[in-house]
Amino acid sequence: MRLNRYMYNLSTLARKMGYNFNETNDERVIKMKKEIDTIGSVEFKIEQYPDGSWTAESTNFDGIITGGTSTQNISSSIKDAIFTYFKIPAYLCNDILLRGNNEPITIKQNVYA
Repeated sequence: MRLNRYMYNLSTLARKMGYNFNETNDERVIKMKKEIDTIGSVEFKIEQYPDGSWTAESTNFDGIITGGTSTQNISSSIKDAIFTYFKIPAYLCNDILLRGNNEPITIKQNVYA
C-alpha cells in the first residue's frame, strides 16, 4: 500500500515537471472511462460519524467503498478507491481522469437525529 502511495506521489511530481505518462491512451484507463460513461457517473453515499470518521460506498458500482478518520481527504480517498476498483496502476492515477475541469462534486450525506 505504501509503495502505491509512493508511486502515485512520484508520478504526480513527474507530471508537474512535464513528464507525460500518456495515461489517456492506456487500455485500462480507456476501459474504466467507457464503463463509467455507460453508467453516467460514479455515485457515492457518504456517512459521517460523531467521532469524525466517515465511509463512502458507491451506490451504482458494487464493491467501491472507502473511508477515513478525518474529512480532509474524502475526495482523494474516493478517487483512489475508484482507481483501485478498476485496477489502474498508481503511476497512471491522474485525478483529471475522473473529473472534468471546473466540474462540481456532489456529496450526499444522511443526517440522523
